[in-house]
Amino acid sequence: MKKILTFFLISISALILFSCDKPAPTQLVDDTNNEFEVELLNIDLENQYITSGSDTSGITQDLTGITNLISVSGIKISTVVRTSYLSLAQAMFFDKSEPIKYSNGKLLAYRTLTPGEIKFNGTEANIVPYRIRFRDMGMQRDTLIGNKYLLYNIFGGYPDPFYFSYNSSVSFEFAPFGPGGNISFNIPTPQEIIGNVTLTGNTQNKNLIALLSWNPVGIKKITVIVGLIRENQISSIPVYRIRTRDDGELRIPGRYLNQIPLENFEKIVFTFIRSYEGYHGNGNNELLVSSQSIHSIVIEIP
Repeated sequence: MKKILTFFLISISALILFSCDKPAPTQLVDDTNNEFEVELLNIDLENQYITSGSDTSGITQDLTGITNLISVSGIKISTVVRTSYLSLAQAMFFDKSEPIKYSNGKLLAYRTLTPGEIKFNGTEANIVPYRIRFRDMGMQRDTLIGNKYLLYNIFGGYPDPFYFSYNSSVSFEFAPFGPGGNISFNIPTPQEIIGNVTLTGNTQNKNLIALLSWNPVGIKKITVIVGLIRENQISSIPVYRIRTRDDGELRIPGRYLNQIPLENFEKIVFTFIRSYEGYHGNGNNELLVSSQSIHSIVIEIP
């Protein structure tokens, strides 16, 4: 069970890139509704190179527009059996002088740096390899782009004693290996988001509709990622990214769900994300600081 939760936790961490308010390399499906906007994240669901969870070619791995990233998350994963509670903290520093490119010369990402020691809530973050997988010239490839900083807690402080507190703050400390002063600040965290999903209709009649509800805060917007899971797998393919007001309810029209081949999948995942973002520093030292409450709900497709 711990192995599965670890897999889910690292998979969900990829969704943080979706929740950031930055331009997304995705196709706009519907931006005419005043209540929400939808982006199509994957066009060809039958030709995906699935890695860990939502890491698919050209979607979650759009690292070209990300500045140095500091991120902390409180995560819940709900299935028909149970809800698991997890905490995640990570940091990535990109060297813009070291680009990594596709075979055609298009920019894929930048190599990462580990310029110092990082602590979250007083706990030193681990430095771990950072690999990304992608499709290049029709071939499945992966590459090590460097290292990143990581703490994650899947149960009772295992494997790392990092605990995310909602509607509070997480302390961040950075001590450079070389010249330069230490940096420290607190990262504000959002109120916990608690989602609920009701599905009506079924795939056979192609009349499936999703009714989403959550505890509203009424400030800014939330993000909902809709993903699909194949039979006998635990990784998901992200399909839609929805931005909507944090008012507590959303009805996803049937045309969005019924135009995708749901019969080829076993489960559908709705991930609710409420986040705070801000910037520290400027230039090469600019940090995108993000904290989020994430609730993923996994449901059998009717």
